Amino acid sequence: MSQIPRTSCAAGVSRRHLLGATALLGSSAAMASTALTARPAAAAVVLGQAVAMGPLRIGGIVSGRHQGLFRSFSLTSTTGVGAITVGGTRYLVSFNAGEGTDTVQVFHADTGQLYFRGSTPGPVEGNWVHDGKGNLYFTSGRSLMVASITGREVRQFGTAAAGLTTLYDLQTDHRGRIWAGTFPDGVLLCLDPATGRELTRTPALGNGNTYARGLTLSPDRRTLWAATGTEDPDLFRIDVDAPGVVTRVGIPDRGTNYVIQRVLARGRKVFVWHRNKAGSSIVSVHDSVSGVWEAPPVTFSGSSISPADGNGWIYVNSWGNVRRIKVTEPTMRSELVGSVPIRTTASVDLVGSTVYLVTTETPTLAAARISTTGTVSSTVSYQVVPVPLATQSMVIDAESNAAYAGGYRGDGLCSTNLATGEFAHSAPGAEIEQIEGMAIDGRTLFVGSYPKAVVVTHSLAKGVQDPSAFATRAHLSDSHQQSRIFAWASAQSHVVFGTVPEYGLRGGALGTYERATSKVTVYNKLIPELSIVGLTAEGHTVYGGTSVRGGMGSTDWSGDAVVFAADARTGALSWKRTLPGTKELYGPVLLNGKLYVATLDTVVELRVSDGAPLRTFVLGNRTGRAAWQSVELAVIPGTTRLAHLAWGTLTILSTAIGRYSRVLTGTDRHLDFDGAGNLWVTTGTDIVKLRTDNAHQDGSPYAPPASSPFVDVTPSTGFYKEMSWMAEAGISGGWNTSQGKVYRPGLAVSRDVMAAFLYRLAGSPPYTPPASSPFVDVTPSTGFYKEMSWMAEAGISGGWNTSQGKVYRPGLAVSRDVMAAFLYRLAGSPPYTPPASSPFVDVTPSTGFYKEMSWMAEAGISGGWNTSQGKVYRPGLAVSRDVMAAFLYRLAATTL
Repeated sequence: MSQIPRTSCAAGVSRRHLLGATALLGSSAAMASTALTARPAAAAVVLGQAVAMGPLRIGGIVSGRHQGLFRSFSLTSTTGVGAITVGGTRYLVSFNAGEGTDTVQVFHADTGQLYFRGSTPGPVEGNWVHDGKGNLYFTSGRSLMVASITGREVRQFGTAAAGLTTLYDLQTDHRGRIWAGTFPDGVLLCLDPATGRELTRTPALGNGNTYARGLTLSPDRRTLWAATGTEDPDLFRIDVDAPGVVTRVGIPDRGTNYVIQRVLARGRKVFVWHRNKAGSSIVSVHDSVSGVWEAPPVTFSGSSISPADGNGWIYVNSWGNVRRIKVTEPTMRSELVGSVPIRTTASVDLVGSTVYLVTTETPTLAAARISTTGTVSSTVSYQVVPVPLATQSMVIDAESNAAYAGGYRGDGLCSTNLATGEFAHSAPGAEIEQIEGMAIDGRTLFVGSYPKAVVVTHSLAKGVQDPSAFATRAHLSDSHQQSRIFAWASAQSHVVFGTVPEYGLRGGALGTYERATSKVTVYNKLIPELSIVGLTAEGHTVYGGTSVRGGMGSTDWSGDAVVFAADARTGALSWKRTLPGTKELYGPVLLNGKLYVATLDTVVELRVSDGAPLRTFVLGNRTGRAAWQSVELAVIPGTTRLAHLAWGTLTILSTAIGRYSRVLTGTDRHLDFDGAGNLWVTTGTDIVKLRTDNAHQDGSPYAPPASSPFVDVTPSTGFYKEMSWMAEAGISGGWNTSQGKVYRPGLAVSRDVMAAFLYRLAGSPPYTPPASSPFVDVTPSTGFYKEMSWMAEAGISGGWNTSQGKVYRPGLAVSRDVMAAFLYRLAGSPPYTPPASSPFVDVTPSTGFYKEMSWMAEAGISGGWNTSQGKVYRPGLAVSRDVMAAFLYRLAATTL
């Protein structure tokens, strides 16, 4: 998620607080709270002590926005592009991996000119199929779509049955019916092309499979071939007119626990791209007449071959050499046609007598052209329209204030300057596809690219458009059967990452990158059966959170999630602890000597030494299947607050006082902080800057009333907003008089009243005062006895030791230096090193409570007064009630 500090606790309290954020792009828009969309759940799992929760009473305001954090032209897959002919005109059809805008783009195949573009309800899935009449059938989620080439329109014509989340690889049979693969039912559907109504479906293909895809039809369009995954990947044969019978063909030397994604029937041959038992990717060819399996006569650079021509030849790209293969005879034979300037292809198509070899190697989409007799024509570049993709990962470089983003089904790395909006997309050749997670360590960006769990480093100083700025450090797919890298952390000598395994498998890995040597070491299945989805580090120790969700298509681990600590130098576990009832644990983060992990609806505080649960903060009741990226948890700089982002809802939690507020809904999955400490959150394809203010009872940002709640305070009175907030927040109600309620703003705050103020600000936590007073000058019948006893037990005020015993002096006015100490302690005594040079001319480093007064200035709670001699604090001055209101308002807004 973020730039990773060498230690996860803040080295000092920063001025980078959320209240100080200002509008960047246009007017601010308050974000109202909305109901959660997750289904109702049983009571949240509580580990350790349940914290009595209350409202934090802050609200969120969007004060800036950048649109299209990741913009590109990225194909949905190699099945999402191809050349066709309609009415004698040749077109190149491409499906973009965007969120719906301009996902369908059609070009004139021989000129590259854009013919038309259309949008869809959401991302496009899998392939498209052409009915030969200018209609392209495809899916977007459960929506059944058709694009008319002649009509230049895209429309929805049906919806798949409930329970199916994805339809794949459409085909049209000899009757014009549409066939589709499915997830997660692992069956094939037959659909009416006019209405999208389901006509029939096959039984489940294989044993325990969730995927049925890779559909292809025989040349007569009567026999359907389909592949499966993940538990039982194989090839199956179905008669489209008798779909109740499914015949397993049986791939020799087939691997397990993965998804076969590509099958193509050509002539009497069926080509299958799959893994063998050794885990290597190979192509096997089945003869549909003899049943014999064989290897292709040439190697393919890509997973596409052309349709057969009238003489039974198909055309393939073999690393720049175009060859043709006879597929209508028992034994395949190959002949060289000619050479083209494109080594790898996304699609090979035959239109008339021209072979189109489409590539995405160039900055845009291009096609080499060669005739079936070997005549090479010029390469065509297509005028693609980049579109925004959903943000899959995001991190902010605090030094340059640039946000780096990876897109869902993306093709690289994008950067956006948060001050200027300047945008850039990485150069080709970076070996980055969909980025699952990334982090900044010094001036190096670490990237985890999917598929194949590729570790890539990027030099931030060079910029994303410099190809030399990228270096590939490791591929973990073949060597360790790992697929995705979501979690990152920075330890003292290593950058550490956690992984999710390949399709159908369980058990992630902990990986390390040693800075001094650039050596990558992988500790495979460090926590057996579990994926590692969250990391943080301090010194040489790395702390991790896990999920019971394995690789795609695998069954979830039946046990519970684990939190652990390990040595980044050796991979040796220091401790691991199962947290009963939890299925996914995110974060973790370190704050004030405690370790925090998050679930969908809780934050759990753990002991750092062994992971023992101490307290649980319950934020709601939400449930869902465990995943890999459901929650993001982060420490808000300079505070004891945590930002908890789950299922589109951003919640701010004060760990010091057990209060929380939901400040933004409709978000995505990522948050981070810029160099000024401003909070940025992704929302679909955009990123917004969020300002949090103290709020009304209903959670909306706080604005003082037009009519004062006190007769001795007017809207023009200094600190009117803060005093009104004190009344609305229930911290101070003033006094009732015959003239009305008064606040008495100039009255000095006594120590007993101050105890009441701080107790209420802390949320009035459940507390039973002792029968015997901790102070000799305070009795159980003294006003505010409970609050003063709480001050002692909470470690905020211990009073004075005298010969008679410990005294509190409840009627004594609170001075500004002592008040600084009280507020610092209430904030949890955050790690802070005061400056060598005092921020105030009347305070020196040897002054009592120097650290606390310097912290007040650094945290933006008290700036003192400007004088001709310099800024003064006046430590011995009594704190008046109006100034106290300002202190508490700022503390609540920025620190607690």
